[in-house]
Amino acid sequence: MAFSEQELHVSRNLAVLVFSAVSLLAGQALAQSQPYEQVEDAKTWKVDVGGGFVRGFSATGDDSKDVNWTFWGSASYKDVVYANGLDGIGWNAIKRDDFRAGVQLRPRFSAGDLEGFDNRPELGADATLYAFKRLPGNVVVGGRVSQDVTGDDAGMTWNAQIGHQRITRVGLLQVMAYGRGGDSDRLNRYFGVTADEAVSSGYRQFESDGGLSALGASAVLAVPIGTRYGVGAFVNYEEYMGDTRNSPLLDEPHIWRAGIIGVARFNGM
Repeated sequence: MAFSEQELHVSRNLAVLVFSAVSLLAGQALAQSQPYEQVEDAKTWKVDVGGGFVRGFSATGDDSKDVNWTFWGSASYKDVVYANGLDGIGWNAIKRDDFRAGVQLRPRFSAGDLEGFDNRPELGADATLYAFKRLPGNVVVGGRVSQDVTGDDAGMTWNAQIGHQRITRVGLLQVMAYGRGGDSDRLNRYFGVTADEAVSSGYRQFESDGGLSALGASAVLAVPIGTRYGVGAFVNYEEYMGDTRNSPLLDEPHIWRAGIIGVARFNGM
């Protein structure tokens, strides 16, 4: 089965959107900041809208293990300035065929409410620096460093990743492995239990020294439907590492995410 140029750009766009859903907690980066080989003609502006059912993520932090409906929207201008639900507002300050680096003001998602806790992290924002390089074989490596800028004492977080993307007989396939972590402020805000919280909640007291917090892998398959629409599916497995693995707030030392997403694209020359 051969794809037309229009079908290829829809397929790639679908991978971006579905990959976003699996990335929301896993910490990956979107194609707008990654220099994979281009499979579509350059466009001045692009707007993507869609949504689907996702297991393993909730923007509010509540019921993340349930299957939730997730809406998606994104926009970009020449793939230099962009905005979406994962990256927030971003700028590719350096944009070359095989290298991208820039800055983002990205959302920091809520940790969710827990009985006995009065100061769980709410929705906030991180200032971020990132850089990604394409290697032979359409392999992209890179990462980012983010710092809380909303005064929530949420500290710093980082991620590093390696991914590969290719066109198959069915659609666009992307696979990735990654690691992420943070300083003690970030990990304790999301996984720690203070002495007062231990008394009021019944969880044992826990404090992290920071460092590596998770390793994971994901796979995304995106299939075009006509020239503007598409559907895709993803699966993601993540294993908690280091101090985070011992947090009493975790029911299990791992999490898996999966979902089915649909998208429509609107673009201009």
